[in-house]
Amino acid sequence: RIAFVGDPSVNPYGFDSSVDRCAGFRRAMAKAGLEIPTAYIKEGPHARHVAHRLTAELLSLEHPPTAVVTASDTQALGVLDGANNLGVSVPLGLSVIGFDDIEAAEYVGLTTVRQPLSLSGARGAELLLEAISAPYPLPAPIAEQLPLELIVRKSTAPPPK
Repeated sequence: RIAFVGDPSVNPYGFDSSVDRCAGFRRAMAKAGLEIPTAYIKEGPHARHVAHRLTAELLSLEHPPTAVVTASDTQALGVLDGANNLGVSVPLGLSVIGFDDIEAAEYVGLTTVRQPLSLSGARGAELLLEAISAPYPLPAPIAEQLPLELIVRKSTAPPPK
């Protein structure tokens, strides 16, 4: 039973990384043949205290999740807080995984997905320089996927029996 905590689908800044991560979560769950109850998808403003509140909602369900995937490490930290506040042991009672591998993730033992930010920045600069030197009209927008790395730490374990 795996839930997802992320940002609202629509936000004033036009960021869609959380939406993309939720879509990837849904694809992976479908590929594994796992259903996602509607109540297992939680959205809220990007803040630790919001993820804490959403975790309380998830863990109060009749059949609470045994794992929570989050769109960011900040949200994962809120999930850890929420579980701790309710006396739910991580990872024995609930596994938690974040995304970004921020500095605090290592400190708290958070399993997370690391994205290559330096490679992303370098590639962005290359594309910008190519666009600047391109003749008018500018080349069509492109999308590239960079490699990700799962960093397994102490916040994940097999589901409780």
